[in-house]
Amino acid sequence: MKIIIDTDPGQDDALAIFLALAASDRLELLGITTVAGNVPVDLTTANVLRLIEVAGRGDVPVYRGASQPLLRPLKTAEFICGPDGLEGAGLPPPKGKAQKKHAVQYILDTLEAAEDRSITLCPLGPLTNIALAFAQRPDLKAKVARVVLMGGARDLGNVTPAAEFNFYVDPHAARIVLESGVPIVLFGLHATHQAMATHERTAAIAALGTPVAKSIHGMLSRHRPGAKAKFGVEGHPMHDPCVIAYLLWPDLFTGRDCHVHVETEGAATMGSSVIDWWNSTKNPPNATVVDVIDDAQLFERLTRQLATLR
Repeated sequence: MKIIIDTDPGQDDALAIFLALAASDRLELLGITTVAGNVPVDLTTANVLRLIEVAGRGDVPVYRGASQPLLRPLKTAEFICGPDGLEGAGLPPPKGKAQKKHAVQYILDTLEAAEDRSITLCPLGPLTNIALAFAQRPDLKAKVARVVLMGGARDLGNVTPAAEFNFYVDPHAARIVLESGVPIVLFGLHATHQAMATHERTAAIAALGTPVAKSIHGMLSRHRPGAKAKFGVEGHPMHDPCVIAYLLWPDLFTGRDCHVHVETEGAATMGSSVIDWWNSTKNPPNATVVDVIDDAQLFERLTRQLATLR
């Protein structure tokens, strides 16, 4: 399966990238594009380079993307991810550099050269790059097999009462992608909060003893104030790895086809995803919304897969 990861690392983005690299026998990672989100784009780009280098995959091309959302000022999440976005990773500055080509142009060029329905896009952050690509060349949407993304929520948000972070940062981009007509699989907070990296699961990854495993343990063992009160258990929700895990092990996930509307107006509702779970509006579905995750199997398989990275 040919994939492009679009990302704003972020600790859970890091684990998703490591998982994709570990599954190189099944996933052909054509490139990684970066976007401003958890931290500004210069940092997200440096972070991707740091991650692929510790995994011994500096051959994967990295492309710097959008530095701002389409129509709103950038909101970042250092309060969650730390000043550089990868707090706890213990990784040195990157030795390599991003490619000169802009991420959006790379996406367009890759799609143009591809066969129809042959490229899977995996956005892990705000959807700015993907929306810009679709807006510039809507004809190239035919080359996309599907978009598997992390964003939105069926109920509660995490940055406002109504909105999940990725959709809140660039709601206009999220709306463009959800209304694009391409097949979409959506992992919202209601699903990804089931994928908790508890102390026990993090310790199992650390026991692998590899540089990648040590980096993951450092990121996921750091204290997050208020996390237990919010989630009921100590640990970190692994939102973004669910995207890559879905490509590898779709049997671990269930959901249903729904219409999803992204709100782009309203002080209280900006960025909220209105998921028509019960088909109340009778609008045609535009996404498969994942609802239930077999979290025990997810972490068992993920840990086993990560062991292949040396």
